[in-house]
Amino acid sequence: MTDSLERVFRILEAVEKHEAIDEIIASCSIFSSLPDRDRFARAVHRREREQSTGIGHGVAIAHGRLPHLEKPLIALGFSENGIPFDDAYPEPVRLVFVIASSQNRDSDYLRAVSSILTWVHDPGFRHLLVGKSWEDESVITFLSMLEKQDFHPRD
Repeated sequence: MTDSLERVFRILEAVEKHEAIDEIIASCSIFSSLPDRDRFARAVHRREREQSTGIGHGVAIAHGRLPHLEKPLIALGFSENGIPFDDAYPEPVRLVFVIASSQNRDSDYLRAVSSILTWVHDPGFRHLLVGKSWEDESVITFLSMLEKQDFHPRD
């Protein structure tokens, strides 16, 4: 794994969703540019308490809003065994995305989330990603997109 990818990707040790969110925020340097990481973590946890961000199929997209961000910042945590996330979706979450976005840049946030969803809703791609098929061309493309923070829909 490249140093550049490590700034947006973490193999998680956490076994609980709030711990996983904190681990991603603390370990992925993409969030080091935030003016206040603790404030961001509180925003993500507050959102998670209001309504779980588990979306099914072993995926969660946790997010928090901060003022004055130029663009969304997105990192991904991978759980080997899965993390209980949501009663509505009993399948453990293995892919935990954490997104920092601005209240003033909804279109950028929606474009990034929409792009991620086109990838993770594909069962074949999800199987490759959670199966750690890091050499597969589609996984390389996805991780490169994440690494560059340049999100585009899956073809």
